[in-house]
Amino acid sequence: MKKTSFACLALAVPFLALTACTAVNNLALSANWYSRTNSTINANTREELRYLVLFESSDGNNFLSYGEGSYTTVLSAENTVLAGGENETCYHLTSTLNIPVTYTVNGETETFEDVVTSEVWFRDIRFSLAPVKSIKTVLSHSPVTVTPETTEDAYETYDYTYTTTYNSDCTGATVQIDNRINDKSDTYEIALSGSGTYFDNEQILFALRAVNPSSGITFRSVNPVTRQQATVALTDAATSASTTLNFSLNGAETAEHEIPAYTFSLSYSGGNGGLSQSYTYAALSDSNNNTYRNVLLRMDVPILHSLGTLRYTLSSAQFSEV
Repeated sequence: MKKTSFACLALAVPFLALTACTAVNNLALSANWYSRTNSTINANTREELRYLVLFESSDGNNFLSYGEGSYTTVLSAENTVLAGGENETCYHLTSTLNIPVTYTVNGETETFEDVVTSEVWFRDIRFSLAPVKSIKTVLSHSPVTVTPETTEDAYETYDYTYTTTYNSDCTGATVQIDNRINDKSDTYEIALSGSGTYFDNEQILFALRAVNPSSGITFRSVNPVTRQQATVALTDAATSASTTLNFSLNGAETAEHEIPAYTFSLSYSGGNGGLSQSYTYAALSDSNNNTYRNVLLRMDVPILHSLGTLRYTLSSAQFSEV
């Protein structure tokens, strides 16, 4: 029987805390997902983003491949019960990654459909997007070596649900991990201390839309591997340049868009640094008519053991009317 694990994923969504020895300050945040960026949360919020996910294999990889995948995020606003029992209109962000993965070793082939879904509820910009709760569900088959002798040796199965619930002032969190294969559960508490903006891992990609990368990005999150709070910061300074991308905007036919954008990388630092993940976001165009809503345009997520890279590219964006 294949072994299972709660460890971090190779392929999917880079919603993992990234460590860095950097002072953490409160970030200046703007609601850049609205046309008017000084807006507060709107009950009619509805945004859907779709991405094409393609795999670029490294030269040394002769056994792992991914088919064409899809990644979709949906942002809405809904009445949410906070930890203290109060009702408040909060953001609700869902994301879904679907991608086929194939392992071929010595003529033997195994193919799987990997699925990673997440939900996260967080408060308005007035409350620094403080998280309320997140749920991440994973079914993934990730590589464990660069020289497998059999398909059995090539991958490890991850099959679990990871639920994080925050207290009312976001100074602590309760995490529950449920293994869906052997029905085992693990629950633990995490203290969230110190100053500076805090984001849940499942909201990081969205929350990066609220900041200006040229002024630096540093915040706190929880590293699910070490089960501790960690600091997240840019690997290098963000670069600013126009980028051209073909996608459908607000239901129109797919067209070419030339967009001012920022590109930057985040990665684990220290002795177990891992590989950088690269992100390209639309830059703020006009605070009163922000056409591209600081949307994530593209991201590159390296596979473990340098076996290749998954590139997520925006294919359609349906923004809120507000």
